[in-house]
Amino acid sequence: MGEALDFDSIGEETAVAVGGLDLEAVRPKFKDFKFYAEDLLKTAKELVVIDQVSLTTAVMVGGNAKRFAKAVDVQVKAETLEYSEYVKGVRGIGKMITDHLDEAERITKQKIGQHQARVEMERLERERKAKEEAAALQRKLDEEAAAANRKAQEEARKRAEEEMRIKREKEAAEARERGAKRAELAALEKKAEEERLGAIRKAEEEANRNEVVAPTVVAPVVCEQSRITRTESGNAYQAKRWTCRIVDEKKVPREYCEPSQKLLNDSVKMGTRVIDGCIIEEITETRFRT
Repeated sequence: MGEALDFDSIGEETAVAVGGLDLEAVRPKFKDFKFYAEDLLKTAKELVVIDQVSLTTAVMVGGNAKRFAKAVDVQVKAETLEYSEYVKGVRGIGKMITDHLDEAERITKQKIGQHQARVEMERLERERKAKEEAAALQRKLDEEAAAANRKAQEEARKRAEEEMRIKREKEAAEARERGAKRAELAALEKKAEEERLGAIRKAEEEANRNEVVAPTVVAPVVCEQSRITRTESGNAYQAKRWTCRIVDEKKVPREYCEPSQKLLNDSVKMGTRVIDGCIIEEITETRFRT
């Protein structure tokens, strides 16, 4: 048997009779179509196509189904035309308003973004200058510390030189007083020179252990402005996200390309019979013309 169409269940869950709209007044206009639909569906299910006669019957059933479907669409459009124009008008009014509101939102977003970009650029510039000043101060402190260390080493060498000179002169004088020979005096001179070099090396090592280390200058960080602006009507905030914009389609890797079924079908209709990655075949389908 065919499947009965339960028109009475349509509209039960909502109030339908609003502003002159009432499905109870519309249902009778579709009563004949309902019977035709039930009868054609029953016939289609019971139909067995085995010969020319049954083929002709199947074509008639399919054709009638398509023809009645078109008639139903015409009836639906006739019943809803007045109200569809009303809905279309209301939507048009709403769209005119929302278009203005969308434009206002777009403009304010653009101006807020431009302002925030300027603020961020100014912050980055202040941070850059602060880092440059910190680096300059660090260089100055490093130079002062290096100069102080060089001076300390020079003074340590001079003290060692002076101490060794006094000691050498004293030892040489004592050697001459006791009548030391030339060989002994030469040995004393060589020993004094070795002691002098050792004293200088020791003085430099001591100076290095006590060298001045310049303090490390930490560059100040210029804090970012709050990304959220709160008002009575709502909040606005800045959010960063990565995007991808195509500048040369030919260079985009194949794995990022999506085949378009419509473009493929259009190409086949124009005569293309070989496309890599595709199977092009001729199929047969049944169509009804009314």
